[in-house]
Amino acid sequence: MGYMLAKDEEISLVIPEWHEDEEDYFEIILNETLDSVGYIKYYYFVDPVTGNISYRIYEEYRGKNYAKKALKLLARNIFKLDDEDLYISILPNNIASINTAIGAGATFYQEVEIPKSYIISEHGKYKYANMYIIKNTKEKEGNIK
Repeated sequence: MGYMLAKDEEISLVIPEWHEDEEDYFEIILNETLDSVGYIKYYYFVDPVTGNISYRIYEEYRGKNYAKKALKLLARNIFKLDDEDLYISILPNNIASINTAIGAGATFYQEVEIPKSYIISEHGKYKYANMYIIKNTKEKEGNIK
């Protein structure tokens, strides 16, 4: 099945055995049925336009808060391993994704311009996106209370 990063009562985040890339790709798996309902990616760098997190829930599984649950689960576990904050770039008309990010603890960070070369611009159709952030509250090195 692959490497399991984390699980809760409903879903698991699993890196498939076939995956090798410059990001961590996690399938979002339902614990009860082992169905894959979507994926969430964590990139090892923060792109100034797209951030370092992306996610997608397959259409037939939408509306059940799987993305929000996966984002919370990922944040909780990535923050144990990495000091980076999580940045999510969302088109302003994607209300469902905005609600997902906010529901997982993200706050508005800044507006970003989307160059035409980025796939999310859809050949210049979208000129800007809103960047949201989930702050890593783990104490940084040198920050001793």
